[in-house]
Amino acid sequence: MAGYSKLFSCIVTSSVWCADNATLRVWIAMLATKDVRGVVEGSIPGFASLARVSREEMNHAIEVLSSPDPDSRTPDCDGRRIEVIPGGWRVINHHKYRNMGQSQEGSRAPYMREYRKVKRGDDE
Repeated sequence: MAGYSKLFSCIVTSSVWCADNATLRVWIAMLATKDVRGVVEGSIPGFASLARVSREEMNHAIEVLSSPDPDSRTPDCDGRRIEVIPGGWRVINHHKYRNMGQSQEGSRAPYMREYRKVKRGDDE
């Protein structure tokens, strides 16, 4: 499980930062392990072990993260952060944050996208 995930500094002023420690730990682990589509694969006991929380804390975190949050700065889906899907969870605002900052001057994201395309031999 190697990869890279963006973690914006504004997370420390978000409503999820005020959640209990186990929920915050699960959320950070989900952000760190999600794939390019925002999918986090895992089971309750497996992900609880990865996040170093109990099964009960994991169940609570899933409940909190998939429930409406009236204080969320992202009102999409009533502030829910995840949805349960077969085989794990999907981070709802994944694409919004994945694309943030990539169009700013000085960003190497467009160059790297093109570089990866050429390296793979894509014609598009």
